[in-house]
Amino acid sequence: MRNWIIGAAALLAMAVPGVAAAQTGYAGATFGNVDVDGAGDADFYGVEGAVAFAGSGSIVFEVDASITDSDDTDEGYGLTGHVYSRSDSGLFGGFVGIGSSNDSDTWTAGLEASKFYTNWTLAGAVFYANNDDADADGYGVNAQARYFVHDNFRVQGNLGWATVDAGGAGDDDVFSYGLGAEYQFAAAPISIGAGWNHFEGDDSGLEADTLSVGIRYNWGGSLRDRDRSGASQADITGTGFLF
Repeated sequence: MRNWIIGAAALLAMAVPGVAAAQTGYAGATFGNVDVDGAGDADFYGVEGAVAFAGSGSIVFEVDASITDSDDTDEGYGLTGHVYSRSDSGLFGGFVGIGSSNDSDTWTAGLEASKFYTNWTLAGAVFYANNDDADADGYGVNAQARYFVHDNFRVQGNLGWATVDAGGAGDDDVFSYGLGAEYQFAAAPISIGAGWNHFEGDDSGLEADTLSVGIRYNWGGSLRDRDRSGASQADITGTGFLF
């Protein structure tokens, strides 16, 4: 916990300069279920949010955070800070984050990019992660395609791969893929979403499925506005729920 607090303070100092003004963001609650093949399933619940700040010129600072809990596990936290340049055609930048659960901290850093089309956004991130408590590290890539049926209705698919060195437990390649959707009501800045993700280890044979639903309060415009000019990076870098 102490390491998480220190990391959170450092990320906030980096991502929220004193001259910046809040542009857009969201705060919400989530509920879901994770089913691990051969090991049973568990429900989880939590809160999450993100906010983007304007820097000088095209520079944007973003902070994403989440807290999750389950009846079967300890409380978990996630916090990620982003700095990127965004234009009408796309964005490119970097991120650093920390996740903590069961007194085990994982640090993550990487590069991220998006390409904007009229109704599509193609996004990707490459990352390196390290957990000294578990003597494990790894690297990987996430990719996501988002399609806007209209300004306030988005559907998406995601695909990921990572290779993990778990010390004495050996190496493993982990593959993931999933689908999701989010809809924001016209009468109020409230959105609802749902997502499904599948994970499997190539060498371990371990498989897991996650289903999640959630509700968000949004500020700063439509879902397309959030994607093109707001807090849009939590999904691709992994601190937020994929919906």
